[in-house]
Amino acid sequence: MQRRHFVSLSLLPLALAAIQAVSAAPAASYPEYRVTIVGPANSRVSDMNNAGVVVGTYPIGTDGTRTGSFVTRGNRFVDLGTLGGRLSQVIAINDKGQVLGNRVTTGGQQRGFIYYHGKTRDLSDPPGLPLTYVDINNAGYTLALGFVGTDPGPSSLRSFLRDPSGHLRNIGTLPGEDAVTQAEALNNRNQIVGESGPFLAPDPPLRAFLWTRGVMRDLGDFGFTPNYALGINDRGQVTGYASVPTGFHNQVAFIYSNGRLIDIDRRPPTADRFSLGESINNLGHVVGSSNHLSGFVYRGRKMESLNALIDPRLGWNILFPRTINDKGQIAADAVRGGIGYAVRLDPIRPYLEAAPVLESDAELGPMAQSGLTAAQEAAEAKAEVEAQAKEVVRPLGQ
Repeated sequence: MQRRHFVSLSLLPLALAAIQAVSAAPAASYPEYRVTIVGPANSRVSDMNNAGVVVGTYPIGTDGTRTGSFVTRGNRFVDLGTLGGRLSQVIAINDKGQVLGNRVTTGGQQRGFIYYHGKTRDLSDPPGLPLTYVDINNAGYTLALGFVGTDPGPSSLRSFLRDPSGHLRNIGTLPGEDAVTQAEALNNRNQIVGESGPFLAPDPPLRAFLWTRGVMRDLGDFGFTPNYALGINDRGQVTGYASVPTGFHNQVAFIYSNGRLIDIDRRPPTADRFSLGESINNLGHVVGSSNHLSGFVYRGRKMESLNALIDPRLGWNILFPRTINDKGQIAADAVRGGIGYAVRLDPIRPYLEAAPVLESDAELGPMAQSGLTAAQEAAEAKAEVEAQAKEVVRPLGQ
């Protein structure tokens, strides 16, 4: 799975200013993607599965403090709203259609939840350890963040792998005093990526990691910190961003594969570089954002502006691609006419060539298992299809 990354608060104004200032790239001789609106006005993408089902959020009210959630299958928009509370925020969806999120009740308590078979089920937290959920894989394992100890604070942030029965495993930290761990994404082999290191304001020197079967590996750097690992595929390949020691807050998108950290930005060190990889599919294709291309896709040769790969007459600016699936569909936050929308970019011609010279991780391990029999899995799938047929849907204008 590939989680949507929320840029660190200290860098967010820089990211928005840099990316939004990019002018539209020259259009290709023919468009490679169709653009479909998958959410209401001012909506944002959270995730998309391999069936092209997109989940996301939209604002409620004008003060920016409340959000509702949605699920869109094709052009069918299912409004989950606030799930009976103050707000809800869906985070991820797996290929079974299980939707993971967090909600705040009318009493102010935060709860993780799974929406499946047309129903919402709260995830129980251990006493004294409220969790924020960030990803789910096809076997139903979830990834969560929580603050540990009797006096929880920023320096006590830890990450947990939760199995389908509810058992939690603290994945630990990289070596170092007062280290924190912020997990970002989980794949179908229960490998986890994120960042870990000492919590030092204003810019903690966090380092990107890959966790595999109990071992947390530092992914290295390009001579500076912080570094963030944001997405992982089932081959154990990772994308994110790594800081570089040139310019102010300069950072470059990377792929990590089988022990190598690879700069896919490829601009010279003298350039003002600000790019990040958000998501990587099983072909090794990456989507992300940069200050010279706006939203981009990397398919093994170079980062390409998505604005150059769509029909320019439609007036879209693809700002923040959040995820790419194995069919090459891309879910993104985009702007048209000054209004933001969650959109899906569907390839007009499939591009299924794997990115070259990228090896799978030699320590992958087996796929995670749900613990259900084949008959139980078939019954679950049938129940989900029946539940979807009963959902109340809303139209989406294009």
